[in-house]
Amino acid sequence: MWSKIYLAVLGLSVAAMAFFSFYSWSWLQSIGLPAAAVAGYEYHSSLAWPALWITSGLLLLLGNAMLWASGRAWALWTTFLYFGIAASVRYFWLDPAFFAFRRNSSLTEASFTGGPFFAVMLIVFMALAVFADQFIVTRLREKTYPKSSNEVVPEVAK
Repeated sequence: MWSKIYLAVLGLSVAAMAFFSFYSWSWLQSIGLPAAAVAGYEYHSSLAWPALWITSGLLLLLGNAMLWASGRAWALWTTFLYFGIAASVRYFWLDPAFFAFRRNSSLTEASFTGGPFFAVMLIVFMALAVFADQFIVTRLREKTYPKSSNEVVPEVAK
């Protein structure tokens, strides 16, 4: 049951992030006023960021429930993959395209954007958080449901 709920929420999350990413990108393809395109991109891009954090948090909670119930952590790492792909799309594709659009439209004098470095740090942070989360939930699960003492441990032949 948890896996079906998780997959449904994951599908909705992917659809929402795909929508926000595509719609933000479509503003950069605008043939109208560059300032209006920048405002449209910034608005929709700013909606995508909290949506990514909220959906990632919800997916992590569902992944924790699945790990607790079944002992399998695939949902936690799928959540990490979802976050990593969404952050990569934003910081390695959308933000450089936005930066190039502003530079080509003479709306900025800057020649460098730190988005990709920020994305790498975010993805590493998320990987560490998922690993720590899995470690903690697994240890708590083992303490709550200890293995029975009836198991026979084979002796090592000398």
